[in-house]
Amino acid sequence: MIRLTEVRLKLDHPEGALREAAEARLGPVRAVHVARRAHDARNKAAIRFSYTLDVEVDDEAGVLARHVGDRHVGLAPDATYRFVGRAPASGWRRPVVIGTGPCGLFAALVLAQMGFRPIVLDRGRVVRERTKDTWGLWRRGVLKPESNVQFGEGGAGTFSDGKLYSQIKDPGHRGRKVLEEFLRAGAPEEILWVAKPHIGTFRLVSMVEHMRAGIEALGVVFGGSGNGEQIAANKVSGAASRKSYEAKRDEVLSSDASLVEIDLLRHGIPLAGPSGLPPHTYAAQVWRWNGEKHVRE
Repeated sequence: MIRLTEVRLKLDHPEGALREAAEARLGPVRAVHVARRAHDARNKAAIRFSYTLDVEVDDEAGVLARHVGDRHVGLAPDATYRFVGRAPASGWRRPVVIGTGPCGLFAALVLAQMGFRPIVLDRGRVVRERTKDTWGLWRRGVLKPESNVQFGEGGAGTFSDGKLYSQIKDPGHRGRKVLEEFLRAGAPEEILWVAKPHIGTFRLVSMVEHMRAGIEALGVVFGGSGNGEQIAANKVSGAASRKSYEAKRDEVLSSDASLVEIDLLRHGIPLAGPSGLPPHTYAAQVWRWNGEKHVRE
């Protein structure tokens, strides 16, 4: 595949203009794919599209030989995502992912695609319920500390306008993997090639739901965490939220996963832990699976 850069065309160019432009530079081509489209607005009176094209040709070596020294003609980079490993057949423990913001969701997704079936924990609620809680704050001024515009499935950016571009260099083309997963979750196809891709606020909630469904289909367990739910439970002794967290905690501890939990001791009754601890604001407990049982450290 040949990459051809800085192909400039009028904003109202006809559909076949891309192929014509590629053939004018390279000769006969089999197919043309848009890798990127930006706007060239240096001349305000004649704004144009600036394309980067990936072009299929019959004789790549010949095309490259004819364009030696042309910085706009070269081999298209391989943007295929390659997993760093695969889960072995046996002898491994299920990893735990803390948080279902963008990093947590993609960590869970990639681990699941590698066969590791992680357990995913979050302090907040699933995105649809979190949306209701967030609108409750915006419209009625009712704040739920563990489920709002900051906390919950999807992360703080769920209620943003869905811009996907950054200034970070990406020589490994890992961003392509992110965009392809967003596309599978319902994002518009143009995010794969526009220079400044944008999803749109009202697509994000359903996309997060589709991503979770896809991750769960790979054997991933989602649940509450030893952070937000525990904090909410500690505010009122014996509250349903405390029971909910402890049930999920027991579920994790009945598996072969390790568990890290943070117990804020400013409110209510702390979870059972080692005796003789000095006064402190919070405690962190690690339950490590040693292959036979959980060991508290």
